[in-house]
Amino acid sequence: MSVQGQRAAAKAAEQSAEWNADQARKQASYEESVAQKNMRRERENNRRELARMRALGARSGLAETGVVSDNLIEASERHQTEIDDIWEKASTQAKQLRGQAQMSLWEGKQAKQASKYQIYGTVAQGVGSVASTLNKMKPAKPTPPVG
Repeated sequence: MSVQGQRAAAKAAEQSAEWNADQARKQASYEESVAQKNMRRERENNRRELARMRALGARSGLAETGVVSDNLIEASERHQTEIDDIWEKASTQAKQLRGQAQMSLWEGKQAKQASKYQIYGTVAQGVGSVASTLNKMKPAKPTPPVG
């Protein structure tokens, strides 16, 4: 009975670890997809802002040279840095989640291995108990008379 319970516990621990790992991988993928959507949105917003800046400059009669050009380049670089930051954050979170997935699988394997050793110990204890019981049931050898 005890061995069967230990086997069931080992299997449950391993299945739980696999489920946890799967959930962590799904969350990592979700984080990356959200980041990609946010990056697209940010790029669209940046294009609109740069277009407004160009239109403002054109209405003012300014050519896209010198300070106007420098401002556009600076704004573009700032926006690209924001986009890069979005991806860096999501990528780091995704890596951490995938690392957690790997750790969960490793822990599940360790739990399964530990359970095997517990099973071996339980079997050995059972065998020892049976042997002890059998030994007690043997008829005692008569002792030769001293004399």
